[in-house]
Amino acid sequence: MPIADFRIRRGTPDDAPAIASVRVDTWRSAYRGLLPDALLDGLDTTSITANWRRGLETIDPTRVAYVAEVDHEVIGFASGGRARHANAAYPGEVYALYVRDAHQGKGIGRALLRASAAELVERGLTPIVIWTLFNNPASRGFYESVGGRVIGEKREPFEGHELHEVAYGWLDPAPLVTG
Repeated sequence: MPIADFRIRRGTPDDAPAIASVRVDTWRSAYRGLLPDALLDGLDTTSITANWRRGLETIDPTRVAYVAEVDHEVIGFASGGRARHANAAYPGEVYALYVRDAHQGKGIGRALLRASAAELVERGLTPIVIWTLFNNPASRGFYESVGGRVIGEKREPFEGHELHEVAYGWLDPAPLVTG
């Protein structure tokens, strides 16, 4: 059920600690059983905060970053920009989209995705792609519910482990921007 008391705004360097906290918490809850416990338990908010702060301080004009707040607390975030993997057919990419468990199913993820996609469209970075874990039915179902179509798969090393990912693409970003 959607709620009316959340706010979507651009992320700033001061949001880095909150973004890192959301990322660690959501990875630990969403990916438990999908990724090794040692990887999830070893996630370090200090290094993630430093990376986000540096990224938000030097954000290039093709990148976007948004946070979602409830009662002035960051409970989700999204980021995107030029696709990280060379694919001329999908030049825009939503890199990350995470919402704390307690706030999922309330329209916040859709609002973050809508804001990010709208800016990618403004920058001419369409069609749009997003990658998610192959064996994550919740995120896959979410992307399918907003019109995403499977366009590829990859296996990628990550901190000594291999991630099996699937790409969802939107040739027409309208379902992302208006949904």
